[in-house]
Amino acid sequence: MSKDIGVGVLGYSIGRVHAHAWRNVSEVYYPLKLVPKLVAVSGRTKEVVDFETKKYGYTRSYSDWEKVVNDPEVQIVDNCLPVSLHPEPMIMAAKLGKSLFCEKPLARRASDAKRMLDAAEKAKVQHMVGYNYRFMPAITLARNMIAGGALGEVILFKGSYLTTNSGYDSPETTMRWQFDSEMSGYGALSDLGTHALDLARYLVGEVAAVAGAQATYIPERPVVGDPKKKGKVNVDDLTVASMKFANGALGTLDTSWLNPGRMDYLTFEVYGRKGAVRFSLERINELEVFLTEKDPGSSGFRTLNVLAKEHPYMKQYWPNQGGGFGWDHSFVNEFHHYLTSLAEHKPVGPQGATFLDGYRNCLIMDAIAESALKEKWVGVPQ
Repeated sequence: MSKDIGVGVLGYSIGRVHAHAWRNVSEVYYPLKLVPKLVAVSGRTKEVVDFETKKYGYTRSYSDWEKVVNDPEVQIVDNCLPVSLHPEPMIMAAKLGKSLFCEKPLARRASDAKRMLDAAEKAKVQHMVGYNYRFMPAITLARNMIAGGALGEVILFKGSYLTTNSGYDSPETTMRWQFDSEMSGYGALSDLGTHALDLARYLVGEVAAVAGAQATYIPERPVVGDPKKKGKVNVDDLTVASMKFANGALGTLDTSWLNPGRMDYLTFEVYGRKGAVRFSLERINELEVFLTEKDPGSSGFRTLNVLAKEHPYMKQYWPNQGGGFGWDHSFVNEFHHYLTSLAEHKPVGPQGATFLDGYRNCLIMDAIAESALKEKWVGVPQ
């Protein structure tokens, strides 16, 4: 028998993507034991909040996130606010016994992420971080292959997240919270690189040490409402890092939002002793695979179209159809996993990212930033 569960969403930027997924999950995964109902949304600009409320069918809207958290009909608090506003709403919601979902990265720094993790564990509530790429068929297939030993011992991970899709490559793009470390934590590293780091852990394992470098190429930007006035950018436009994994593998990371020609270029390559896999988000339904063959003359990467019903998640969508899986569907899969964990009292991990995963991700980012400042290898606390 199905039961409704009330959802409150804080923020309306990535929040509108979440609202779309909360509305669609009960159709894609019909029937659900827990059916999400959009109860309330909050946001800074009344006109936008009113529009989102009508568009997605929220029961009500608020200007303050505290009212959403305290709403008695809200049982899941979904935090899509700027990163600096992740800790307090999640800690308050945990104390009220509500289930927690928070967009990535979990916090500006690992110290704040640890407070959130501790609050969730003390309250014994379910908690999940929005690393939605874990729920793409091609990426889950890659993980299954790696975990099943198809690649043999993993020795190298290469991860990138490069974009220009938000116009950040233009010096005329105005100041916003992503360019302010007090709000965002880091720049491209927090906005994009956090995803590649999560995939490094998801696919290969814990990162033990890093050596990083960071640069800011656009040091100031026009202030909103007064373009003649400039605001100081104090976050990274580009971060690169080398990584040592606890299991002996090595890795690299490069992430930036200043890359001409790159729309949404999240990629990874994983090399083992017996084979390799490659993935690019810009070719979302493809996974390149190489498995060692006896005939070197005919060996090489082959491209799998991850669209068959036998592939992860695809039986819920349009098997064997071109474009049968899209970016927005990863959020649907993510929320289905979360709702199933709630309904069946099962752990969110290891397939889903918990607040512990979010905390460990923040530890890696902090270590990269420290390494870039000190220009030396820095260990990641285990």
